[in-house]
Amino acid sequence: MMIKSLLKFLTVVFLLGFAGRYVWNHNSVPKLPFFEEKLKDEAGKSHAAADWKGKYILVSYFQSWCGDCGRELPSVISLQQNIGKDKLEVVLISDEPFEKINKFKNHFKADFVFYQSEKKLKNIGINVFPTTYLLDPKGNIIASKLEGFDWNSEEIKKLMN
Repeated sequence: MMIKSLLKFLTVVFLLGFAGRYVWNHNSVPKLPFFEEKLKDEAGKSHAAADWKGKYILVSYFQSWCGDCGRELPSVISLQQNIGKDKLEVVLISDEPFEKINKFKNHFKADFVFYQSEKKLKNIGINVFPTTYLLDPKGNIIASKLEGFDWNSEEIKKLMN
């Protein structure tokens, strides 16, 4: 009887630990890999975080097949139009081939450069799409969201003023 109770207890502890780890990994924004990453534009030119120093930067990791990514992008486009390209740089990053990235970009008529990560996004800790960060001009994260968000909100505009 004691062994059965112990086994039940250990099973519950294991399941709670597994569930907790799943929730933590899927609901918390991962560490931003942007500063250690090398990105490539469609022309093959390499870029790094220092390229955008001194501006607000909205960094979004996306996949072209991702519904939330498509729902989020119009608000990102609107935010940059409202704030201005001289103040806000948008950096959209995928690990997909440029053929897919450009199809996604053209569908939304986005006029900023999209980038390809040299590494698979899952290998740098990005497992939920979109995973988006807003950085201040010093490179500090001032907002971060998973699975889509209205970036053109008053809340975000206040953070940028």
